[in-house]
Amino acid sequence: MAKPEKNDQVDRRGFFRRLLMSVGLVASYGTGGVYFLEFLLPKKKSPRTRKLLIASLEELPVGGAKSFKDLSGRELILVDTGQALKAISTTCTHLGCKVYWEPEKSRFFCPCHEGVFDLNGNVVSGPPPRPLDTYPVEVDENDNVFVLLKES
Repeated sequence: MAKPEKNDQVDRRGFFRRLLMSVGLVASYGTGGVYFLEFLLPKKKSPRTRKLLIASLEELPVGGAKSFKDLSGRELILVDTGQALKAISTTCTHLGCKVYWEPEKSRFFCPCHEGVFDLNGNVVSGPPPRPLDTYPVEVDENDNVFVLLKES
């Protein structure tokens, strides 16, 4: 077997030099990769909440309701149950038909497929797969009623 020539041998100093350069190269790629991923996958911003003035308590009798539109034009209804104020979407969760408030029966009714929802928007009967969307309601010190809506 032939002896390797001096030029083919890697001395200890050369080995560590190449090792250090390789580690530095891998580290720089890793750092760049983190910034690249951060660029590709930006952090989600939490949606801002806006207060929408709907009415004053004087304008809304007990058992009464008031229709209004949210920031994106969807129709909602504010219902005074006597115990609480509820802001509920009038879009059925089955196929998106409009539901109607029936105050004499204290329920929401969807005429498309006869879906029935209770006062809180929960499904009572029919095909809807989930309750109606609800929104938080606040009343300020001047008895103004606000609905809290998230901006999209």
